[in-house]
Amino acid sequence: MNIKLIKEKWIKFYKRGFITGLMVLGFLCLIDQTLETPFFFNKIDSSNIMLTLSFILFGSVFCGIISFIFLIFISIVTVPKK
Repeated sequence: MNIKLIKEKWIKFYKRGFITGLMVLGFLCLIDQTLETPFFFNKIDSSNIMLTLSFILFGSVFCGIISFIFLIFISIVTVPKK
């Protein structure tokens, strides 16, 4: 188990997952709003804009946590260099 990998790279992995999730969910929301009947998000109007933005934010946080779990898996599989 490579604990040093987690200590050095956890912020980088979390940021990468968070920003990727934010960009993908934002793009999905943008495309979804142009459709007549949206698939993933509700149509944004003045009453539900905070709900839609919170879905995007919490989804991005979840993507960051997923990438951190992936880093833990990588650190378990790899052997530290001596």
